[in-house]
Amino acid sequence: MTKEARHREVREPLPWQRTALAIPDQYDLLLAGGRGGGKTVLLEMLIIRDVIRFGPAFVGALVRRELAGLRKIEQEIAVQIESIPELQGSRFIASKKEYRFSNGAILYLHYLRDETAYGRFQGVDLSHVYVDESGQIPDPGPILRLRSSMRSTHEGVVPRMCLSCNPNNQGSHWHFDFFISRMVPWRPQYIELFRKEVVLVQSTLFDNHHIVDRDGYVESLRASCNFDDARIQSEVYGSWSTTSGAFFGAVWDVNRIKLPSIGGLPVKDSGFDPRDCWLAMDWGSKAPCSILLAYKMPRPGWWGGQQIAAGSVILVDELYSCAKSPDGTPLWNQGARRTTTEIASLVGEMVWRNGIHIDDIPVRQRIADAAIGADLGSRDGSIGNQLKAAGCAFTAGPKGRRSTGWQLMASMFEAAGAPDAPGLYATTSCQSVFHTLPSLVHAATDPEDIDTTGVDHTADAIRYLVCAMRDPRYSGKTVRLDGREGRPMVRVW
Repeated sequence: MTKEARHREVREPLPWQRTALAIPDQYDLLLAGGRGGGKTVLLEMLIIRDVIRFGPAFVGALVRRELAGLRKIEQEIAVQIESIPELQGSRFIASKKEYRFSNGAILYLHYLRDETAYGRFQGVDLSHVYVDESGQIPDPGPILRLRSSMRSTHEGVVPRMCLSCNPNNQGSHWHFDFFISRMVPWRPQYIELFRKEVVLVQSTLFDNHHIVDRDGYVESLRASCNFDDARIQSEVYGSWSTTSGAFFGAVWDVNRIKLPSIGGLPVKDSGFDPRDCWLAMDWGSKAPCSILLAYKMPRPGWWGGQQIAAGSVILVDELYSCAKSPDGTPLWNQGARRTTTEIASLVGEMVWRNGIHIDDIPVRQRIADAAIGADLGSRDGSIGNQLKAAGCAFTAGPKGRRSTGWQLMASMFEAAGAPDAPGLYATTSCQSVFHTLPSLVHAATDPEDIDTTGVDHTADAIRYLVCAMRDPRYSGKTVRLDGREGRPMVRVW
């Protein structure tokens, strides 16, 4: 491509881009919307403009979750540089992945997959940070770490972060929680997560008049989405209300699955037996720890005015140990790093507030991932042994294909609401169920499995639970094994 041809690629800003460029530096920016709106181009315009404005005072970072995704932006920035006389002589140092501009400004290009990637900027004073496709980052931790390096000693330079994101990605849940659900486009809003005012800028392909055949582009997008309506809504119209490829999408109906909290377990019912109660845990320290209290209906009955079939499973309450933002919003994919003693105490409190004692639940009906039995190399032994020592013993859940558990969960979700089939329900006390399960999507390599980059901690706990309930080894009551009375062996910590 000739220099003249490259120069012709540098387009005049769109009207909405001009408005965004005029937003004062004191506000951070969140560029959200569908594909083809021009968000990444605006990010490039902001970079070039700030490089020219601040010169040696500009020390910026342009990051994405994958380094390969930066290649296109690197080339597009190079095209813009060639058309700007003030920046002639600027060069890109490929070995260091950084631009050294002729006016003394510096722009680092780097991936930001997780918090360990932050080490690239340890000790660097960043005046500006640009995060392209921030929705691909599963939790805000890496971005918050990057913000800790944002500072400037130059008068007139206000450190600023600009994010661009699309809905329907791994990190869309925290973008929606902290930004989209709280903001009005073009109006500054104080965001507790950043401790700063942010302006939301939304755009779709319909805001981009540079697209010549818009109708044809829309049809191409529809086809590329395999006519998945949720993906079309997000990619074409920038909608944040749907999840493409939702794993439980075909069977998930909140109106059938959600039950009111009745203040605990039905302990006052004459037929209540605590041996119909179960616990299920997906252990986590750096990741969240999800523990559910469940009740298996021994016979047909009623819950909060709704008829429930015998054998149905009701998730009554939960302990979801995750970090929280300063305003108390859960960081669903970031653990609170609690000790086993703390978790054991909190589990006891959760069970007690629902009307029973933890010892009332048979140990074989307290199900956990078998991985908690792994030796940690410490004098306290495994997580399982530590929990047992703290009075909160669990049993190793059954092993098997993950897809088997997901299929069982899906069939029970589908049966929810039917008076004659065992369904899977959750009360309003189980916030993580309703917040995390709808956003889980199919794994790219195995359509029968869930993408593990999602927030799947509560889903895993439910999977252990429903699989164990189908396995006679986990019944708290005596079962017949090989013609003799006794319980089959399962590992109890």
